[in-house]
Amino acid sequence: MKFHWCLRLVSFLFIIIGLCAQWQPSFGAAGINMQSLISRNVYCYAGGASCAYRSANDAASFALSNAGNDQVGPTRGFAADVSFMYTCTSQGVFRSADNGATWLTKSVGLPSLLGSGILKVQSDLFVVGPVGVFRSSDQANSWAAAGLAGTDVRCIAAIGNVIFVGTNGVGIFKSFDFGVTWLPANAGLTSVTFRAIEAKGTILFAGGQIGTGVFRSIDLGLNWTLLGGGLPVSSYRGFASNDRLIFAGSFGSGVYYSNDNGDHWLAINSGLTDLSIFDLEIHRGYLLAATNIQGVFRFPLSKLPFSEFGTGCAGSSGVPALASVGGSFPRLNTTFQLDISNLPAGPQVVFGVLGLSDTAWGTIPLPFDLSALGMPTCTQYISLDSTFLLLSSGFSVSWQIPIPAQSGIVGTSFFSQAILLDLGVNAFGAVVTNYGSANIIN
Repeated sequence: MKFHWCLRLVSFLFIIIGLCAQWQPSFGAAGINMQSLISRNVYCYAGGASCAYRSANDAASFALSNAGNDQVGPTRGFAADVSFMYTCTSQGVFRSADNGATWLTKSVGLPSLLGSGILKVQSDLFVVGPVGVFRSSDQANSWAAAGLAGTDVRCIAAIGNVIFVGTNGVGIFKSFDFGVTWLPANAGLTSVTFRAIEAKGTILFAGGQIGTGVFRSIDLGLNWTLLGGGLPVSSYRGFASNDRLIFAGSFGSGVYYSNDNGDHWLAINSGLTDLSIFDLEIHRGYLLAATNIQGVFRFPLSKLPFSEFGTGCAGSSGVPALASVGGSFPRLNTTFQLDISNLPAGPQVVFGVLGLSDTAWGTIPLPFDLSALGMPTCTQYISLDSTFLLLSSGFSVSWQIPIPAQSGIVGTSFFSQAILLDLGVNAFGAVVTNYGSANIIN
């Protein structure tokens, strides 16, 4: 039975030969030093060496979006609320009420106009720079000191109401009271300079100086660990994350991503002609990279070696989930391992499905609502091109997919989803997981 299963899988993989996806440069931004990015609704913004740029086509191209803004020095950070866009530059803070078409200067109360980062925390704004941290409670109309006076602060992030900053030379600090007091948070750090810090849920990632790398804290900065798992020693200046993925941009080694909160990393640099990264951002299905001398690039998230999309529908043990096992990627001549969890107790029948498409199954457009079949809130995300029987004896089951040692299938794309029997949970007696998008790598 296992032999026939493998034959079916090899046959499946050989009929879906595809093209290797890679980074694509954004028109209108080529050859420019770009230092900051933000996604806001249908627009994404990039801050360059002297100007702000805006894209309305998912970063395929950018155009100047700088009227009234600084024309002299770099645009180093963006923030947004419901009403306004904000940017910090070498000439102060600017605000836009028309999605970046025009800007007004908003620097009253700032003793130094040079800004290194800006962040919205609850209803307040914080801007950091070479003389400390400053806070605005009136949408940047005025600013007041918020601690660390005289400290060169380079980056800022927040988890709830807890604010974290990285400095040039004295490590990381955190504040529980919106900047009234600051506490050092350096246990486990071997770097004293930080140019990027990212909050992914309740996990912090911080980019250290040259010769170190990325540090992680899972306890609000009480302790830090230097990460390995395929991540090279370097200086890291940009991060981006969603609920499932974390991306790190190094200054000289390109972009890396992890789907297990930083335990394992994989480089994604094909087509990226500048490996010195200032910032990263996720925008409407793309990862964007702001580079040192080659402008902005974009990479479709669907073309990562593996990423997860969609949501499953609730069964008797919660919402079943499909995810890759930490450190496992669809690599030639290896076994790619998926885990299907939140299964009902006891022996269970699970069907693993591989598909060629997540947009159509024959004449049926995808995703497809399964409510009409008696499976409310369930969605079929992929075409049902090959199905494999998986037997579970507990709350999860491992799905092992052997990837042949055939160089011709590098770049091949396929999709995976699972269906599990769960009698009595709905009229059909089954639920489904989220789905995964895989691209075979060498």
